[in-house]
Amino acid sequence: MPDTVLVITGPDNDTGERVVLELQELGASFVRFDLADFPTSVGLDATLDEFGTWQGLITVRGRRINLHDIHSVFWWHPNLPSGKDMGAASEGENLWLARESAAALNVLCALDCKQVNHPRDTRSSQVKADVLMQAVRAGLTVPPTWIGTQPTAARIFGDCAPAGIVTKTLTTPQILLGGDRVRMLYTAPVDPQALDRTTVLGPCQLQHRIDTEYAVRAHVVGPEVIAVRIDAHSPAAHQDWRADYDALSYSPTTLPEDVTDGLLALTEHYGLVYAAIDLLVDSEGTVWFVDLNPAGQYGWIEQALPELDITRKLARFLTGRIQRPPAPLLTYAS
Repeated sequence: MPDTVLVITGPDNDTGERVVLELQELGASFVRFDLADFPTSVGLDATLDEFGTWQGLITVRGRRINLHDIHSVFWWHPNLPSGKDMGAASEGENLWLARESAAALNVLCALDCKQVNHPRDTRSSQVKADVLMQAVRAGLTVPPTWIGTQPTAARIFGDCAPAGIVTKTLTTPQILLGGDRVRMLYTAPVDPQALDRTTVLGPCQLQHRIDTEYAVRAHVVGPEVIAVRIDAHSPAAHQDWRADYDALSYSPTTLPEDVTDGLLALTEHYGLVYAAIDLLVDSEGTVWFVDLNPAGQYGWIEQALPELDITRKLARFLTGRIQRPPAPLLTYAS
């Protein structure tokens, strides 16, 4: 039986290191590398056989692993290959070689084994417009949302929000300013009256503001949902808990059964084994779905609450000790 786990992550990634340590504790066979190591210290020798299966070897720092011996692949924020490592003479050649290298490594995506998460599923679950739609269909409660570029339509949307509106990014919540400088873009309130015809808007996402009592970070690992209550103790953290980590406190919590079922149905829809999901709970106890991240960080929460055992559960899934149900857990709400 295939028994080797590939851990594909950056060299300094804390979560990757945690998973490796747990695999060692389990006595599992594994190899860790970064996509950026290809092809300098990682080699590939793959042939498609007459049955449509990739056969061959991947070599990592001299260690040879048969592709048919790979039991699972853990993808966790790897760095992409660089053509400069292959002697690219120009920036255009560098980009081309980097793309060719990434495409060659898609052989690993084509293996018939566990993928946590398969890059294809990660990409599809990062389309915010689709995620919000699928969350509603899975029976979750989603704040009224507007995406667009028209100031007048944005103002009309904002005028209909009882508690006001907030703006949030559709992709990464940060802008690289050069060097080590980064500008973070947290969820922020918007004055609807400022959204008039003279306002120039790029594409943006607006949502009705939720009068939040506390937030919940829910971690899906296979068939299990591990939920953590996040209480904010500063104005910035209350608006967006990512803005002030020092003002947060954490405690394990249990979600209503219908919410748990909805989260599992949503991750099952995208084929995700792991996901970090952000929820808000208002003063009436309503649980609002706001975001899904197929590779959301959790290390700082597990450090505060080690009894959650998220890393151990991930490692057990990768080694086959936890099995994902073979069929969807429930049908979408009508």
